Amino acid sequence: MGLVVTGLSQSDDIAALRQALTSAGLAIDRLQSIGPEESAQGVSRGTIAGADILTSDGSMGVPGITGGMHHGQTFFRNESLWDRLGDLEIPEGELDNYVEAVERGRTVVAYFAHDADADKVEELFRGANLTNVRRF
Repeated sequence: MGLVVTGLSQSDDIAALRQALTSAGLAIDRLQSIGPEESAQGVSRGTIAGADILTSDGSMGVPGITGGMHHGQTFFRNESLWDRLGDLEIPEGELDNYVEAVERGRTVVAYFAHDADADKVEELFRGANLTNVRRF
């Protein structure tokens, strides 16, 4: 049974981790990283519907009747980043935390491990100063 070991890196430079995995005899092609450059790609935009009820002075208004109203607030959601992180088998309830980490400049590092290798991968991730090391 396979599983994914994940961790967060302060930078996208994971060369030392790659070397450590190789030295431990682990396949490097099972390693993936998703960095801050991913958060600027594939952004979906939309409008938050409930925002039309406030007037420019902050009081309540009626859409189409009260003048000077806000016409909604724009929100952003990076679908491609969400999908890429979802491919790492991160539970849906955890995805927002990982998206936020990437948007704040951190890199999500993942290794598709076998049960026998997972403990070693976790150890190597921690040795490479990755934080929030977890298995999914």
